[in-house]
Amino acid sequence: MGVSTVNIELLNAVPGGPELVAWFDGHAPRFHDAEVTSIAFDRAGPSCRLRVHGFKVTRAIKPDGPYVFEGHAVVAFRIDEVTGMQLDDFNHQNALMGLSIVRGPNEGFRVELDPAYGLSGFIEGRSLSIAIEPGIPPGSQYEAENDVR
Repeated sequence: MGVSTVNIELLNAVPGGPELVAWFDGHAPRFHDAEVTSIAFDRAGPSCRLRVHGFKVTRAIKPDGPYVFEGHAVVAFRIDEVTGMQLDDFNHQNALMGLSIVRGPNEGFRVELDPAYGLSGFIEGRSLSIAIEPGIPPGSQYEAENDVR
């Protein structure tokens, strides 16, 4: 896996992709330090729903040192007609170094999870759609912060 890549042209071809690019101010998000909050498979389809808490890292620095994060959202990836997967090390945090979306077999999609701590692997399917749920998910370490978009 390695470097995370989400191609804007590819995102523009995915339902919900242009909204994701707009949420991240015209850029394809890398999902560095994002956390996978849940992953669910349904044998109907078969399909998978992957939920990732992402945000924008600003250049501003808080008085206590860390960068200021804004634009928090849970990004829900729905992969339909799942054709393959390999997942390892799901845990209580599932922090990512990055998330990549590339073309998979037969012009499908492959969502790759590059781990920092926890979940790693990939999910492949024939179709992909994206939905954005603004805000910080319950139980997040960022919940106490008041920097929601």
